[in-house]
Amino acid sequence: MEEAGMSGRSEKKAYKGQSITVTFEARRCLHAAECIHGLPEVFDTARRPWIQPDGAAADRLADVVPRCPSGALQYELADGGTETPD
Repeated sequence: MEEAGMSGRSEKKAYKGQSITVTFEARRCLHAAECIHGLPEVFDTARRPWIQPDGAAADRLADVVPRCPSGALQYELADGGTETPD
C-alpha cells in the first residue's frame, strides 16, 4: 500500500505576499542557503511559515530568488511578471 503525501510528485508550496508570491519545492532544495543569506528577513527556517514574502520589497525578492541553484524557489509578481529560468 502506498503512503499518502510525498509519493514522488513534485509538491510546490506557495507563500503569498501583497506584491509577490514565492513558491518552494522542498524535494528540489539543495540547502545551499542562498535565500537565507540573501534575505534573512524573508527566509528564516526557525520561523513558521519560513518564507514571509512581505518581509522585503518584491524587487529584492526578485533579485534573491533566482540565486537558488536548484530552482526550488521561484516567484510570481502580483502584476503578472514571473521569473523565467535560463
